Amino acid sequence: MNAPGFTPFRESVKGKRQKFFEAQGVDDLMNICLALSQEVWTLRARQKVLEQAAIEHGWLEAGGLDAMADAAGETEADRHELHAFIDRVLFTLREEAEALAAGSAAEPPGPEIG
Repeated sequence: MNAPGFTPFRESVKGKRQKFFEAQGVDDLMNICLALSQEVWTLRARQKVLEQAAIEHGWLEAGGLDAMADAAGETEADRHELHAFIDRVLFTLREEAEALAAGSAAEPPGPEIG
């Protein structure tokens, strides 16, 4: 559920590329940092809500998540989610590399969300 007035980020870049610095590589890194910031903020907000709800319903003791995280192992689904995350974060660099390889300004498909 989104807050009133909330506008989600687009899944792909359209139109003029943002230009922060003269060097293209620096701009790419800036865009990656912005994408990471969006991911981290979303996760923090969702985690805070989930943890509070779990504590209020008695499903979790305060600090209980830390103990559970230490005991959990990585699954195939976790690895798939990691690759999707990396694709979203590195979308800007992939977009640039694919445009250069294609020899055109055509936009590649956006990252898979979810």
